[in-house]
Amino acid sequence: LYEKLGSLVSGDTLVLAGSVPNSMPEDIYEKILKRLYGKGIRFVVDATNDLLLNVLKYKPFLIKPNIHELEEIIGRELKTDEQIVTAAKELQEKGAVNVLVSLGKDGAMLIDEYGEIHKQSALGGKPINTVGAGDSMVAGFIAGAAKSYAEALLSGSAAGGATACNKGLATKQDIEDLLKSQK
Repeated sequence: LYEKLGSLVSGDTLVLAGSVPNSMPEDIYEKILKRLYGKGIRFVVDATNDLLLNVLKYKPFLIKPNIHELEEIIGRELKTDEQIVTAAKELQEKGAVNVLVSLGKDGAMLIDEYGEIHKQSALGGKPINTVGAGDSMVAGFIAGAAKSYAEALLSGSAAGGATACNKGLATKQDIEDLLKSQK
């Protein structure tokens, strides 16, 4: 694993997502980011609790908690957009650059590195299977981030929504069709 990670160069993006397998150390995400920190690699982390909190000092480009994970990390219920923004900013103060909060049927909210707040309604219709929707959202966000954070949020929301409304992962065509239907 470390040999593969060692081939990453400045400008690459590394996504660390999900729980850590039992065969790996619990702090593997932290060890990976510590090893790669300062090499110009964009880190994206979609994890929960300490797995996420312990990597914030390495200034991940993006973290993507869902609303329930954010409440758990912050230790309080978040009922309003203002409360969500405040919680996201707390994670930015600890090192996160951009915080993307998936809100389920209520869409998603991005608090970007410039303090701008972007909100996107849920896309795609009635969910069939949400497995992989968060990962799809992250992939769509990364793809759109080259243009702007508003585009990244829209692209991420379309990718996540398209996956949630499919039996499996959405295809590029599914995502493009969903984006076209929004215009």
